[in-house]
Amino acid sequence: MKTIASVPVFEIELDKNARLFSAPQLAALQAHIKSQGVTDLILFAHGWNNDMTDARDLYTRFFTEVGGALSNGGIPALAGRTFAGAVTLWPSKRFTDQELIPGGGAASLGKDELKVVKARLKDFARDNVRLGKSRPASAATRKKVERATALLKNLETDAKAQEQFVKIIRSLLSDKAADADDGTKNFFKAKDSQLLQDLRKEAVVVAPARGGGAADLGTAGAGGAAGLFSDLGNSVTSGARRLLNFTTYYQMKERAGTVGTKGVGPLLAQLRKAAPKLKIHLVGHSFGGRLVTAAANATTATTRPSSLTLLQAAYSHNGFASKFDGKNNGFFRKVITDGKVAGPILITHTKNDKAVGIAYPLASRISGVNAAALGDENDPYGGIGRNGAQKTPEAVAGELAVVGRPYQFTAGKAFNLKADAFISDHSDICKPQVAWALLSSIATT
Repeated sequence: MKTIASVPVFEIELDKNARLFSAPQLAALQAHIKSQGVTDLILFAHGWNNDMTDARDLYTRFFTEVGGALSNGGIPALAGRTFAGAVTLWPSKRFTDQELIPGGGAASLGKDELKVVKARLKDFARDNVRLGKSRPASAATRKKVERATALLKNLETDAKAQEQFVKIIRSLLSDKAADADDGTKNFFKAKDSQLLQDLRKEAVVVAPARGGGAADLGTAGAGGAAGLFSDLGNSVTSGARRLLNFTTYYQMKERAGTVGTKGVGPLLAQLRKAAPKLKIHLVGHSFGGRLVTAAANATTATTRPSSLTLLQAAYSHNGFASKFDGKNNGFFRKVITDGKVAGPILITHTKNDKAVGIAYPLASRISGVNAAALGDENDPYGGIGRNGAQKTPEAVAGELAVVGRPYQFTAGKAFNLKADAFISDHSDICKPQVAWALLSSIATT
């Protein structure tokens, strides 16, 4: 445990199978809750990181803002309540803007893309069992990676090599986590011969027009218009890069769901059993947003969290939707309809989020959508961290407010908080405005 800006924060580490790594970590948290009379626990889940240093830096900055806001006493309804924090550390992978969108202009694009493809394949040859701890993947997986790597030398010109490459990559995955709301069902259905051709097409993603245009988003020399950023490259290698990025997205989606459902969900039950009146507030960043939503989805009426806050969450903007395509509900629809969260659900979203803004248009490419500009709220496969909850009757449109401005949060609603003015990129979440919104939500519970 360490105290961050007056908030005692405990780490809870889970492995890739959602097993608790250290029972004493949970015991220490439970003992603190009981001895200190904790009324409110903020449980935070990080997103894509590849080591403890990244995760600890993020949650330290986050709880510094939360602790500072609590110390200021700006929300009278929180007076007399005792807070603690907990952090779920889980084995996610790094998924950077540089890997999603190689920079350097068209002249060096091919070389950059090939480098990213090789690095991503190398990642698949290792298995992240804990955060920052990996081991060689199975012999069968390593052999597949070697075969895929060998195919790269002929990938641009050999149609048979292209089909084999796609077949190998998809064989690394299970389709158990495939859903209609984010295009992953189509990922497994598409023909091997067609997938790279669909993914080789450039994508122009709409971003706020702030005068800088594409150049200030890492695409200098791309020729993009102001207010846009682009995922350049229309070669087969470009398609392979996007295929591997989408594969990594799918792996993290699956793991976040597993850790949330089988790890954090039961953890909430244990905490509530030991302290029945404890209010638990789930907060997730990036894929951690999917993790905590999956955890909430796994709870019962007696173990459900008191609030849920999603900070630039990396899952479909159809996640809470009702009949988003005329027949299917979003995967997490029951979180709302079954009252899996006792209080408000907050969702920060911004068009400044390049990572979510680019990752989700890949699903549209896979599904055969050929529009030039992708990723906004009209894209069938946009991201919730970019557009908020779409086609969700319970969603309320709003904005992330300045500190001190009152909110009207209520239970049973999902509040889309447009954050263009304060959140500048995917991981820019440790802000006083975010802490103010979170604590304003907690005050209603």
